[in-house]
Amino acid sequence: MKWGVQVVRGNTHNVGSTSVILQFASGRYLFNCGEGTQRLSFENKTRISKLTAIFLTRVDWDNMGGLPGMLLTLAETGSQNLVVCGGHNLTHAMAAMRHFILRSDMGVGVKELRDGDAAAAFADENIKVTPVHIYPSGYTVSAHEQGADESNAAATRRMLLERAFGVHRAPEPTDRKKREPPQPQQKKGYYGQECKEAAIEQVLQKFEQQNEDTTKKRALSPGHSPKRSSDVFLPLATPTPCALCYIVEGPAVPGKFDSQAARDLGLKPGPHFAQLVRGQTITTADGQTIRPEQCVGPARPSSLVIIIDCPSPAYINSLTTAYQFEPFLEGSESAGAKKDQLMMVVHSLGPGVAQDARYKKWAARFPAHVRHMVSAPEYVPDNNPFQRHLRIHAAMHAISPHTYILPQATDTPELPLHTFIDSKNLIAPRSMMMYDIEPEPKLDESMIVPLLTAEQMLAKVDDVSPPSPRPNDGDDLIVCPIGTGSSVPSTYRNVSSNIVSVKGFGGMVLDCGESTVSQLKRFLGFPRRNHANTRIKQSYTEFLTTLKLLYVSHMHADHHLGAIQLLHEWNQATLLMDPKPRLSVLAPARFWAWLEDFSGVQDLGLDRLDFISCSDIRHVDPLAKAPVKEHKPKYLDAATKLKSDLGLVDISTCSVIHCPWAYGLSLTHYSGWKLVYSGDTRPCANLVTLGRAGDKPPTVLLHEATLPDYLHVDAVAKRHSTVSEAVAMALGMGAENLLLTHFSQRCLDLPRWTTANIEAVKVARYGYVASASTSAGSSVNDMEDSATELDIDDDVDAGAGLDFGHVTDLATYEQEPADQTDGPNTALNAVLGDLKIASAFDMSAYAPRDIKKYRYNTHKLKQVLHDEMKLFIAEESADTVEPSQLTKGKQKAKAKKGKDLA
Repeated sequence: MKWGVQVVRGNTHNVGSTSVILQFASGRYLFNCGEGTQRLSFENKTRISKLTAIFLTRVDWDNMGGLPGMLLTLAETGSQNLVVCGGHNLTHAMAAMRHFILRSDMGVGVKELRDGDAAAAFADENIKVTPVHIYPSGYTVSAHEQGADESNAAATRRMLLERAFGVHRAPEPTDRKKREPPQPQQKKGYYGQECKEAAIEQVLQKFEQQNEDTTKKRALSPGHSPKRSSDVFLPLATPTPCALCYIVEGPAVPGKFDSQAARDLGLKPGPHFAQLVRGQTITTADGQTIRPEQCVGPARPSSLVIIIDCPSPAYINSLTTAYQFEPFLEGSESAGAKKDQLMMVVHSLGPGVAQDARYKKWAARFPAHVRHMVSAPEYVPDNNPFQRHLRIHAAMHAISPHTYILPQATDTPELPLHTFIDSKNLIAPRSMMMYDIEPEPKLDESMIVPLLTAEQMLAKVDDVSPPSPRPNDGDDLIVCPIGTGSSVPSTYRNVSSNIVSVKGFGGMVLDCGESTVSQLKRFLGFPRRNHANTRIKQSYTEFLTTLKLLYVSHMHADHHLGAIQLLHEWNQATLLMDPKPRLSVLAPARFWAWLEDFSGVQDLGLDRLDFISCSDIRHVDPLAKAPVKEHKPKYLDAATKLKSDLGLVDISTCSVIHCPWAYGLSLTHYSGWKLVYSGDTRPCANLVTLGRAGDKPPTVLLHEATLPDYLHVDAVAKRHSTVSEAVAMALGMGAENLLLTHFSQRCLDLPRWTTANIEAVKVARYGYVASASTSAGSSVNDMEDSATELDIDDDVDAGAGLDFGHVTDLATYEQEPADQTDGPNTALNAVLGDLKIASAFDMSAYAPRDIKKYRYNTHKLKQVLHDEMKLFIAEESADTVEPSQLTKGKQKAKAKKGKDLA
């Protein structure tokens, strides 16, 4: 049976965990699923749909941060009955995800491999996995961490887990080849309703009115809350520092079948041969009994792989004295045949471990034939694995160096590999590296893609603009989109996150999708500052320690899954500061419930967080027809402190049309700028009202533009905005600059809009938004207005009234001569007036003047994207087979994939 170990990624300064996959013909087993694992699988075309089980070496966000997003994607493909294995608190961590994951048809099984539990092992037809628990020096394992947990608290956790993920049912081994193709799972709740926007508005309104303060209404046990599992408190848990190492035993190798011996026994090729190979005794027609050993050679013992996780030098004593490893070590009294079966040791090591003399001495005791994969930040360079994004980014940087910041990366390890131990079998992990265990040990590097640094990629660009001095003195407001994609990460765009550095005050993070921390480390630099970033002259650590606000617009996973890692690293970076800083968190109330639950797994510094619910600082409109609740005293002090921390004269939210507890945000600074952030929304009167509030229009509107105009039907169904609708919203609130973001991962071209589509956008209370800035219009606050006054006009549904003729984009309308008086752009320019528009890309920086100048580069930027589309299609073809060898169906599918990107 062929099987082996494939590297997903190694342990670096940027990423604090090692991920590998054990590959078999009938299953795949992933060890660790940190943030970015899913995006890496897309980049490297690794098939994740065949995952059988996921093993975590630690139940913390370093090792499981990519798991929620991975599970959501697997659910969409119809994957079922996946098993997740890990240590103490795993069930608690998984049950905590019920706040944003409800996939009851998925049947995820959770197996806690607890210390002292005789049943703490995993086995199936391919592998047997035995955990080894290690702890930092001085830690005493408590009684509740040992043995199987049969407490009432454990029963509550399992019940909540089943509500979120369904009941796990392991498939029978004999059924593996007979299973029907999985069907995508249907979303339930408000997404299951017919997407008439008036009806959806009423559903959202009802949700918010009935659940004004989620944290107060949460019950203590499932029996008290039959409707929503997210309203049930998880029993309290305590973080544990336990790390798990795994001893993985593969299947025994069957003996070789001797067909001549079988013939000599009177057998003919056919079913009897197959039965003997499977180890079955047969009886011939003449009554002769033939046993397998008569014509099948002896089976070879199974091969083994050891996966070690040693997070810091504090764990070395516990690791090196663990009795489970003694049979594999030279010079050990219990050493035996098993050391000959050991083929590979994966060393996943935290900083300082690989150079510790105690660890090196222990690692050198493994047999000489064993292959050592050394995954430690001293030996694994901080490469940038997302080469397609880097290729575009370098080309864009060549056009506008101060806007498109080259991400930090290196291709040189800190130490040469031979300094680890004296062995000829040392390798450092590289993405897509494969080490075959069976049928014979062999290193396969054929699938490894060379990873260029930003400087090397830039050197391949033909036309590079010389960098010019760019003083930042006049840039009081710089908006930096760190991730600009929607839904799931892709090779070109990560999911939503933005940062704002407020000069003289500190930083803000506006939404925090998965891998935001990793993106920030490349953008700002870690551990040293990224000197290519001329806009925010701080390292990641400096930005983190001066962070003042984390804002989450709503509870969809692509907007908040990076927050746990950000908060954890903020807590660690500021823990020893004197005085210890505090951080404001502005989010829906349910987000705080999620943080409270997960703090039982990992210390997030909740005692130093000042939480403000978005619903409690909603904009108070003096012209509101319905009574509006004032700011609640509970949050008044926190809101006042936040304004003081950032130099704000106002910070307000409003409910928007996307999902329950989705909000827009407005920030007004004493220096004069005003920033409005839409989050995810349909065109929304509340957001127009928020943008028009006060004496100043928005300096910058950061607005989602998820879908192109021709996918308006999809935008209505999924409660997102099209490009023209985002432009109309900017006009409606009189914004000076519009920065478009949150693009569908299907689209890579520059966004496009039309005059007709802009003018067709209509919302309640303002009518046609493009002309709303010149009309007074009555105003009603938030979603507390009557059911007859909704934020979307009911008649504008599924593309009604939209004109997709004569599409105009940034490149075509802005590059016309300024004195042009005729032609198609005259009407469009008249509609847009003084509004300036730019399209965001990951890891870029935009001050108002950058948005103003953006139009002069649009032709070049568009050419970059078109060139990338051609490269993408060519690479996809080269990675498979020649187009002439494809079936007609596959040719059409490949062509469609290229068109979707365009």
